[in-house]
Amino acid sequence: MDETASDIERQDESVLFHWTRWFWIDGPVSRYEYVVLGFGLALLKYLIELSVFVILTGRFFTPLNFLNPWLNSKAGVLDAYPAVAMGWLLFTLPFVAIAVSMSVRRAADAGWSPWWGLSMLVPIVNFAFMAILSIAPGRDRALDAIADEERAQVSTAFAPPAISDHPNDAFTRRLSEREPDQPAAAMAAIGIGCAVQVIVGLLSVWVFREYGFVLFFTTPIIAGAISGAVYNRHCAFGLGGLFGLIALMNIASFALMLGVGLDGAICLLMAFPLLWPLSFFGGLAGRAISVARLRYRDERRGMIGTMLLLPLAILLEPFDDHRVLHRVDTTVVINAPADRVWEQVIAFPEITERPAWFFRLGIAAPIRARIDGEGVGACRYCEFTTGPFVEPITVWLPPSPSSKAGRLAFDVAEQPQPMREWTPFSGLHPPHLEDGFVSRRGQFLLEPMPGNRTRLTGTTWYDIDVRPRLYWQAWAAPTIHAIHCRVLDHIKRGCEERSMELIPAVLERSRSETGELSNAR
Repeated sequence: MDETASDIERQDESVLFHWTRWFWIDGPVSRYEYVVLGFGLALLKYLIELSVFVILTGRFFTPLNFLNPWLNSKAGVLDAYPAVAMGWLLFTLPFVAIAVSMSVRRAADAGWSPWWGLSMLVPIVNFAFMAILSIAPGRDRALDAIADEERAQVSTAFAPPAISDHPNDAFTRRLSEREPDQPAAAMAAIGIGCAVQVIVGLLSVWVFREYGFVLFFTTPIIAGAISGAVYNRHCAFGLGGLFGLIALMNIASFALMLGVGLDGAICLLMAFPLLWPLSFFGGLAGRAISVARLRYRDERRGMIGTMLLLPLAILLEPFDDHRVLHRVDTTVVINAPADRVWEQVIAFPEITERPAWFFRLGIAAPIRARIDGEGVGACRYCEFTTGPFVEPITVWLPPSPSSKAGRLAFDVAEQPQPMREWTPFSGLHPPHLEDGFVSRRGQFLLEPMPGNRTRLTGTTWYDIDVRPRLYWQAWAAPTIHAIHCRVLDHIKRGCEERSMELIPAVLERSRSETGELSNAR
């Protein structure tokens, strides 16, 4: 028996560096493989992130920064490099997939329910879980094989008698050869997946008021895993059917969320690109757990335990309080002097140009700006389709004749909702419309250029309280840039049209002055 276990351990070590096996969810993982591979991949990831961090910032990326379970703690470092931030998020996902795959199989190897491997998706809890898995002994696989054979013999002995070929038994034979009821399995899988996503969503949003990592990352994976396991509980259906099942489960979940007033259609559609891939990965994990485990082993307890991890994970969300101030700059060059641009910056007339399609869908779009007073302490009101921004002036520096730059800066004392949600409920205001996106301050910088031109730069500082912030920042930054462009382009047109109107008067005055000089001579 010891020789058999040693042979199995040596086989595990021999396939340790077969990287294609890292993503599998079928097959055991020994303590040796779990520790060596886990530590090796973590070290590799840390060294890569350290190198990028040092090159970009010149500062040291400590191991504590690396082990910080909250993704948002790194967002401030990467904010100045949005392409790097999104690349880092995509770079992290394969490591998460490997960690989940290895933990699911290590849990099964230790004799636990493989569902506990999904504890890797709960911050802080995952460190304790990995430590336990690293020391938990594996079950004796040789004894397991004998026990499996004995159970199979018992199952065969108590199986119903074989059906004869007698014509009277034709009906019974047709029942025994009946295909598994795939539609019923699919409906059950979709129903339980929807229930998990909607219940966790209601708890997270309306009870705890948290748009966090659990809602947008952990929940879709676990809901997909449960759906995949239920769908394949009695028969291993193909991956194509699983993909369609997860898609239908997400569509049904979103429709139900819209129907119960959990959120509006715009935000649900924005979340779809994030939730669908994660839930499909979860579906693969659930299918593998269901197919790999023998039919007589009941995994319902492990599945229910995994569901109970979600409320626990929501309680940990407040620890992720790393709100970071992000910045968006947009620049245009205007063929007009800076003093004329200043007049349009402090207050501009109504924008009559047709807004872009996403503004017409409900995203707040700028309309006009007016100012009450002059100098520091004055208040500027920038009106949007959803209401006005109230902007107390903090810096008032008009451009001077000596070609010095002008600057208008302001805080944001009040702001309207960032969008009008599509919802069947009148007056629905999900919490994220109040504090999910907050504009903190802004400014306009006017820099005189040769040729009587002006470089105008608009800047907005904002923060996001919806996680993962790196994903939602990818939506927020382009939207703010589009708002900037709508305002700056309007100012540019207004200034340049006025310059064109003044050209005839300037030419006439120039001719008059030239004539007077000629007469004097």
